[in-house]
Amino acid sequence: MENSILKYKKNEYSQNGEDGIIEYIFNKLNIKNGNFIEFGAWDGKHLSNTYKLFLENWSGIYIEGDSTKFKDLRNNFEKETRITCINCMVGFNENDNLDVIIEKSNHANKAFDFISIDVDGLDYNILKKINIFLPKVICIEVNAGHDPLYDKEIPIHIAYNNVGQSMKVICDLAFEKGYFPLCYTGNLFLIKNEYKDVFVNDLKDLKNIYIDFLKYHTSEGLTHLIKTFIVNDKYNGFNFKNNTLKSYLIDKHN
Repeated sequence: MENSILKYKKNEYSQNGEDGIIEYIFNKLNIKNGNFIEFGAWDGKHLSNTYKLFLENWSGIYIEGDSTKFKDLRNNFEKETRITCINCMVGFNENDNLDVIIEKSNHANKAFDFISIDVDGLDYNILKKINIFLPKVICIEVNAGHDPLYDKEIPIHIAYNNVGQSMKVICDLAFEKGYFPLCYTGNLFLIKNEYKDVFVNDLKDLKNIYIDFLKYHTSEGLTHLIKTFIVNDKYNGFNFKNNTLKSYLIDKHN
């Protein structure tokens, strides 16, 4: 395979190889003991993109809206002075967006290196309202069913049902906030523009970032994508029409 960041994928606590990608990024940035935010954090360990960072002496904020899960989260970190646990839902209104939540928190360090956003559909809307506490690196969920170049914003009443927005729509917003896309694992990694020179040999356009994801996907994962987004006409009320995925599968078969 051609040069790809995805060769660094590995899971210690993450789901789709994010632990290895995060390690690669922060090694390149020479950040050893940073500061993170993750929500919905669950217990802070299960399929976490940040628990490995915590074990490496990072500080951070875990946010979990479910009260039962939050009890597990608090029990895991209540003796950790580096960690702030917050029981609330992160929204995109004036009184519940991430900026407001962080401003009200008692977390000592409010300069963040990494934020992990995974809220099953409304990630874009939440990112849109973050303007103060923007980190060096953002990891944000993007539904793999979307064609990476689909350029229409999906209405909230459809997006919230685990449909979300396309890579293109999220990147257009990220560009406005000063970020460029680096790679995609099912989560899209966005890096502040000031660090673009550090990753100059890793840069790809959106279509090739997505194709890279497909190349490094498991055969079982590709089968799931085919059954969910190609065979079926609609998924959760939205017709994905992923031409990049179709073309990739045709080329792979030939």
